[in-house]
Amino acid sequence: MKTRLFTLITLFTFILSASAQDARSILDKASEAYSKAGAVTVTFTLDSKDTKAKTTYSYDGKAFMKGDKFKLEIPDAVTWFDGTTQWVYVKDTEEVNISNPTGEELQGISPSVLFSIYKKGYNLTYKGEKKLGGKTVQEVELTPQKKNADIAKIVVQIDKANNTFHKISLTDKVGMLNSLTINSYQTGGNIPDSTFSFNKKEYPRAEIVDLR
Repeated sequence: MKTRLFTLITLFTFILSASAQDARSILDKASEAYSKAGAVTVTFTLDSKDTKAKTTYSYDGKAFMKGDKFKLEIPDAVTWFDGTTQWVYVKDTEEVNISNPTGEELQGISPSVLFSIYKKGYNLTYKGEKKLGGKTVQEVELTPQKKNADIAKIVVQIDKANNTFHKISLTDKVGMLNSLTINSYQTGGNIPDSTFSFNKKEYPRAEIVDLR
């Protein structure tokens, strides 16, 4: 009986180890593909669901990324990040908030962080392949190693054909589920660094609020 139990434990440990290795390999390939792309432009749909209140809202957006820099356009705001400083322009109030976000804060807002977030602080599990329309995606689940983390889990779907992100679903500890589906993914092109900084001339009426 003890021998049989030991064999089962050994087999289970091996399966978990292999699953983690597969998951890391898949995410490594996606990260490498992003790094080699230079500049990336994506359009996306974000669905946000409060699982407790059972409310859902959805919107479309666009992101420009190069390295750790990004510009994020959504219906009610525009966010720029040049690698150090972040500007958030709120359209309704015509207010721009300036800050220097921490690494943890960037996890919730930076599209490019998704390509490296898995490398530290998360347990990885490969959940297998799925057929979605005409493509095959590989699904990986990330769970934080810290018990009191704000994020409960992240589920990532990678397009197997080109190692690009197809969908990212993030569940936080209070029950909010945010699912971001990539509608288009364009690599290359010349995106100047000025794209990732707020230009006061383009928003002459904006009120500047410096939070640094």
